[in-house]
Amino acid sequence: MTVTALANFCGTKQHAITQLLNRIRDSNPITNELPESLKSFAGKEWRLITNDEQNSLFVLDELCHAILEYYAIDARKYKGKQTAVNNYRMVARAGLRVFIWSQTGYFPQTLSSEKMALLEAIPRMQEAIAQLSSANAKLQSQIQNLLPASKATYIPPGWDAEVWEELPPQDKRHFRFLYRRRGFKPSYKTEDLVPIEALTFQAKQKQKDELKTVVGEISTEEKERLEAAKLEALKQFREEGEEND
Repeated sequence: MTVTALANFCGTKQHAITQLLNRIRDSNPITNELPESLKSFAGKEWRLITNDEQNSLFVLDELCHAILEYYAIDARKYKGKQTAVNNYRMVARAGLRVFIWSQTGYFPQTLSSEKMALLEAIPRMQEAIAQLSSANAKLQSQIQNLLPASKATYIPPGWDAEVWEELPPQDKRHFRFLYRRRGFKPSYKTEDLVPIEALTFQAKQKQKDELKTVVGEISTEEKERLEAAKLEALKQFREEGEEND
């Protein structure tokens, strides 16, 4: 199914399916915390791009079923959840019916000859599907081997090899992007760092300088005038006190 068709089938938006596919691809196959229906798909790219003019993007059928199960059972309630539930039940009924007919050899008498022929061909179709799945797995392995090794192992300038190896795959892709588009390089140098004590002193000094700028320096004459005014006020206060006595 296409990503859009799968989103409609699950009653959700296309970007939600895209984000879920990216999460599945970027998850660790062993330590992932994906829902049970999706755990076995972790760490692989399940989207296939066709060679047509539209470069159509398809999701493999087994993952389509797992994603439908996730939205119908594991996902929290959302606006289109009932759509996923209904479609999951429909697929389950149809799949079980076809499985029982193929295993027991039962065919309803009301079916047309074309439908009868189709049901009789199911075992051969199942075998062909298994062969195609095996061939697809081999093709994906060959594609991975054909990819340039430098793209998968390239370390942008400035990174320590041990630190780089500890980064998760999504972080590595992010930092490669930052280097290509922004020229980002990490720095491990500490000799240019200013001690916190110096920063505190600088901040206090800056405050003093700003205060001087606002208030200004008091001249000697101004100090004498203020002192004289203070003494005069004190003298008047004492005289008023004596008169009241």
